Amino acid sequence: MKISNLQLEWDRIKKFEYQIDDEIIGKKLTPKPKLEVQHNFLEKTNDKPYRATLLLKYDVRFKEGKKIYLKMNIELEGSFIGNPKLDDTEFKKLVIHSGILNLIQITRAKVAAISANFGFIQPIYLPMIDATDLVDKKMKEVLG
Repeated sequence: MKISNLQLEWDRIKKFEYQIDDEIIGKKLTPKPKLEVQHNFLEKTNDKPYRATLLLKYDVRFKEGKKIYLKMNIELEGSFIGNPKLDDTEFKKLVIHSGILNLIQITRAKVAAISANFGFIQPIYLPMIDATDLVDKKMKEVLG
């Protein structure tokens, strides 16, 4: 095994909003997630590492039928650095592919940890996401 040419430098929650209906306890809820990603690739200089930030916007509604019992809006920002020996295109591919997937998992972990302290419900486990379409869309947007 070797260390990846892309590393997460830091991450932070930029926004965390939620609204819970008191009748949520005991409900069989269906999550309806929506994801959006914004990117910012910084210009590479000399032998310094590549740098980029991604902002993951994760909006989810937990419903039973048409009734929404939990609304959540989370924005998680991550900063990535890349090996300076990579070419520009390879770095961007790594950020879009690995960066998005890692931020989704980090968001899931943070929501579970924070919601464990809500007090009257179990921790909220965001659903695992098949982000293939999102990654493909961003890849086309970034690489053309």
